[in-house]
Order: sequence, then C-alpha cells, then structure tokens
Amino acid sequence: MNLNKKFIESAPDGLYSDSNCPGLYLRVRRDGKSRSWIFKRQVSNRRKEVALGSAFKLPVAKARTLADRLRSLSDSEFLDSLNKKTSVEQPKKLTFAEVAERFAAWQIETKVWKELCKDHRIFIGRLKNYINPQIGNLQFDEVSPDDVAKILTVAWDKPHTVKRLKAMLRRIFAWGIAKGFSKHDNPAATDGPIQFLLPSVKPITKNRGALDPLDVPDFMAALHKNLEISVGAKCAFFAILTATRSRTAREAKWSQIDVEKRIWDIPPSQLKVKTNGGLIVPLSDELIQFLQKLPKIDGQDLIFPGRKGQVITDTMFSSVVSRVPGKWTDKEQSRMLESEVRATVHGIARASFRTWAQDDRLGNDKRYESRVAEICLHHKADDAYKGAYERNQSWIRRRELMADWSKYCFSGITLTPKESKHS
Repeated sequence: MNLNKKFIESAPDGLYSDSNCPGLYLRVRRDGKSRSWIFKRQVSNRRKEVALGSAFKLPVAKARTLADRLRSLSDSEFLDSLNKKTSVEQPKKLTFAEVAERFAAWQIETKVWKELCKDHRIFIGRLKNYINPQIGNLQFDEVSPDDVAKILTVAWDKPHTVKRLKAMLRRIFAWGIAKGFSKHDNPAATDGPIQFLLPSVKPITKNRGALDPLDVPDFMAALHKNLEISVGAKCAFFAILTATRSRTAREAKWSQIDVEKRIWDIPPSQLKVKTNGGLIVPLSDELIQFLQKLPKIDGQDLIFPGRKGQVITDTMFSSVVSRVPGKWTDKEQSRMLESEVRATVHGIARASFRTWAQDDRLGNDKRYESRVAEICLHHKADDAYKGAYERNQSWIRRRELMADWSKYCFSGITLTPKESKHS
C-alpha cells in the first residue's frame, strides 16, 4: 500500500505495510488517536519490531529513511542496536570504509553478487589498493569532491582503472546517501565539482597488447611447441583460433561442440555482450583436429578444466604469452607510448585477428568484408539501419574467414609425421 499523507491522516485502526519500503508499517490504534511507525525484520527465524516514532510528528519520507538504515544493517548489527536500545534517530557516524563494507553486504544480500565472486573480489581489491588508503578512515559524510579527485589522480595513467573507480565511488556514495549516511550531494557525481578538479590532460589509453599480424604465425608456432606448459596454453591456443575472449574460451564445454556440423555454439551467458545474443563459431579443420587430441574426462564437460575440475583462472590464461619463448611485443603501441607493451592473449585473439582481416599487406582488405569480421568478434554490425533490421549472419563468409585465419595461424607450425597423417 502506498502510504501517502492523506491515507496516513485518515486510515482506520489497523496495521498497514508500505509498498515503497519493505519492513515499514503504519500502526493505527485507539480510534485513530495513536498513529505510529514501526519497522519489522526477521532475524534467525524470529520477528523483531522497532518503534520509529509517531506518524503525527515523523513524515513518511523520514520514516522510510530510518527503515532503510535499519534494513542496511547486518543481522548482528541489527540485534546489537536492539540490545543497546540505540536510537535510530541519531545513528553513529560511519567511516567511508564501514559504509563500503555495508554496501558490499547489501550487494550480496540482494543477490547482485555471490560472496567472493569475481566482482566482489575486484571491489575488495580496489578498496584496498586505491580508495581506503586515501579516504577509508574519513567520516562518510565528510568526504569531499577533492578527496575523490585525489584517488582518481593517483591512478591517472591507467584510464580503464580511473573509469571503473569513478563508477564504483559514484555508486557507493549514491547508496550511502539513499540509506541516510550522508545529507550532502554525491562527491563523485560526474557532473559535479569533480569535473573541475581532475587533470586537464587526458591520459593516453593503453589497450591490451596485440601482435602485428605478420608476427602471429611465429608466435603460434612457438605456442604450439609449448602447449604442455599448462592447460592455460591449450585454452589460449583455442581462443586465438576462434577469436574469442578469455572467459568465453575458459568456459568452453564439450556439449557446445558439434564435430559433425563443425561449430561451437556459445550461449549469451558466456559472452560479454549478452544483448547481441548467442554466437555460433565455425570450426576449421585444424581446430577440429586440435580438439580431438585433447583428453576427455568422464563427467567433466569443460574442455579446459583446472586441477579441481573448475574453470581455470584468467591469470593462468593471460600469463601464457610470458611463458612462450621469444619476445612478443605490441610494436605499434610500444612506438606510440615510447615504452614496451607486451602482447596478450586477448590482444592476439581479438585485435591481431581484426587487423589481419583487413591487412592490405596480405591483400585481406580486398578479400574479406569488415562487417563479416565484426560479426566473428560478436560485435554488432554498425552499418546504419542494417544493424537494427538485418538478420543475415553471413555464415558462409564467416566460415571462409575463420578457416583462412586458422590456416594463417598454422602456417608457421611444422606438424610431426603422425600429426600430418591425421590432418
């Protein structure tokens, strides 16, 4: 029920829940002479009740703020507040670190995160490395835009990190303000004072290192010779041949592979941009042969399982390049940034593939359409109205493109007599 002012003043005796604020109730008794706000919460299968104050004196907006604050507490904090009879009207002032911890607990409670999932671990890492050393001990409602700007300035040479820190801080402050921990404006708001406190010179964006397409055959040959260094090496080899991202390749399953149709059918949940739908990757002859030589474990659907039968970590996947003999650097970025940029599996699988598909040194700009290469990367084709209405996924052209990419990657690999016999 929407407890607006008119209803609050005229409601007959009874108990009414607020549809806009879970746990908040209006209690009317003694023929309407007593109207009070109460908050109900279940802890350890027992219902607890807190009196918030008279509805004649406490506006509904204030009652909702108090209820939100009580709901944001952990079970133990809530019980402590009852035992100590702490007034909800004058809550203890919290530090930024304490509010951030409660925000994380709320994310888990509302099932946005699972405890210590990847997003939760990243959140903890950024707090530890960038945020808490600067503002962790400051009272939450006293953190200024200048304090936030100092955090971002420290990481200014890492544009992607700055972007993520901005979003993270903005969300924590927005949540804290909604829960009543501060009455000030969001100090991390993009359109607030912070826009005038950050360095005026934008940092040069550093992309993940890729290889010049001309260097790819040599790298793939070196990687092929060292596939046994780890399951991550095999997964990286597979990711490059399919031009897929780390997570997509690491979560690849045997049940998604159809050898007869020579396809890998990837569901949207395994892809970065889920709104683009699933992706069917055509598998080349070389890739089918590679997969057929991999061991299969009974009851295990993952193609590249870790030691405990789980998805391998991104660290194991991304460290492969550093373990392959040779010097593998992104020549173009190294020249632009005037410092060495090492190639990455992601960069080779995505950027090197995309550059190769239009490389005029190899004649590919005349051979393959840019749109086809974009679809292979699971990008939306950006071609005016066609991107919205066209459903043609260029299946034949994509199979040709991926087959040629595979042949190019294998062009530097010398197969053993046994391997050649089965190819």
